[in-house]
Amino acid sequence: MMIAGALTRSWRTLLAILLCASLVQITACKRGEEEQPPNVNERPVSVPPTTTNNSNPTSITNNTPITLTVYVDMPWFWVDSFTGPIPEELTKRTGVKLNIIRSMDTKELPAMLARGDLPDIIYSDRLADRLATKETSYAWDLLMNAYTPKFVVSDEEKQLNASSDGHFYTIRNFYQREVDMFNPYAVAGPGTAALTIRDDMMKKLGNPPLHTLADLEQILIGVKAKYSSMIPLLLDENSQWSKYFKERFGVEGLYQHDGKVQSQLRNPKTLDYYLFLNRLYREGLIKPENFTFNHEQYIEKRDSGAAFAFIRNVYDANAANSAYKAAGMDIHAKLVTSPLSDSFVHVSDTIGWAGTYVTKKSRYPDVAIRLLQYLRSEEGQRLMAWGIEGVHWHMSAEGYPIFEKQFLQDKYASYEQWVQKYGVSVWAFGVHGNIANQAAYDPDQPEMMEALREEKEHTVYEPLLARVNPPSDTKEAGIAGEVDALISSEQTNVILADTQEACVAQFNLMVSKAEGLGLSKLEKWMSNKYAAILKK
Repeated sequence: MMIAGALTRSWRTLLAILLCASLVQITACKRGEEEQPPNVNERPVSVPPTTTNNSNPTSITNNTPITLTVYVDMPWFWVDSFTGPIPEELTKRTGVKLNIIRSMDTKELPAMLARGDLPDIIYSDRLADRLATKETSYAWDLLMNAYTPKFVVSDEEKQLNASSDGHFYTIRNFYQREVDMFNPYAVAGPGTAALTIRDDMMKKLGNPPLHTLADLEQILIGVKAKYSSMIPLLLDENSQWSKYFKERFGVEGLYQHDGKVQSQLRNPKTLDYYLFLNRLYREGLIKPENFTFNHEQYIEKRDSGAAFAFIRNVYDANAANSAYKAAGMDIHAKLVTSPLSDSFVHVSDTIGWAGTYVTKKSRYPDVAIRLLQYLRSEEGQRLMAWGIEGVHWHMSAEGYPIFEKQFLQDKYASYEQWVQKYGVSVWAFGVHGNIANQAAYDPDQPEMMEALREEKEHTVYEPLLARVNPPSDTKEAGIAGEVDALISSEQTNVILADTQEACVAQFNLMVSKAEGLGLSKLEKWMSNKYAAILKK
């Protein structure tokens, strides 16, 4: 996506908040199904009655667990059930189970919103302009005042997540600040975009140098010439490849120029990024059908040894090697740790990743906010991101988690199957960037640590830019969403153009269409907001 902050997605930036452990346990006496909570978002504030009878909020319930239905607005999401030892432990500690509904496609949630057919909770990294409103969701701050007065959220996060009415309807997860990364064991996040290559084939090619993007292109050309049946470069289905190359061209994040804050589309280097990818396509180094691949198709191509190089995240090299070994293939992949570009920069200018919304149709809004309080506590974050202490990890004397051997082996063999087996990292509704980043620290994985340190060292923090995102229920936020959707659908035409001239023409057409959606109005709003922030 081309607008950063709330306008970009990246499941790969991480969030920060530390609360006291074991703040509140969610109790679980069942209430009558006919009871409907009143509207808590209108003033004077009226709140739905509590749905539990246990007056001691720190006790573990002995009653029948309450089940909250959670709609996960991510068709690619790893799981569609609340199973595994970590979810079981969460229920043991809180008295809450989750009934998971995973979206089929990106059209499903808008249709649900139009019908008013909503679950207890929605977990989504998009559509904030429709979800963070009093018509759709309960405001967290009002629920907190009513049920969890000791639930602390920083003023910074309140401001970054606030809607135009002054309330905040979610606090996004995986938010992080520069100060959070001072911890030497907090490397870049596990979702860091990474390039992996077949080093057994590199040896057959004579180990050519790989220090620049030009080197990469020449190696891919050599692979195509010598191994015509192979895929020179395989791109993932989740656009990590886009993030990877944008960072190398230095075009990630909003474009600041002449005191203005603008879309990436205005950055002159953005066209260079598209021209590079277009050239790779015209040279036959990336396949047009690659842009239609789903997750399973990407994994099949990666694990079968059909691709020389592939881009996804830092776990892919280990996962591919595990698949090769299981299939009896004498081949090997390794991470590329070189930045490949002097322009390499990762811009951290987001307010986090996905939001967790307690909908107006929620049967148990009080239980939902207590669950969120627990998930944002230190204990809850560690449980969700690291696993069960004493079972999956223990704390080192230096202050970083040391993970159990089999737990790590399963993780590196297949991140997806690891998540599915243990239920780890998946219910990260409240996980802080620092906590999640430490989950990636492993001194026994030197290549991975080098890649993550490179990302960390090339990260530029722009906290003020995070505050120029328009409030979620404003016209400007709507424009931003439409522009992002336009770019997602149009950029394939730019990359797959038949000639360089056609690539430029398609890029200009995409910019023109963005203008038609109101891009200049959005940029003017952001620039004015940024100027006002600087004056404070």
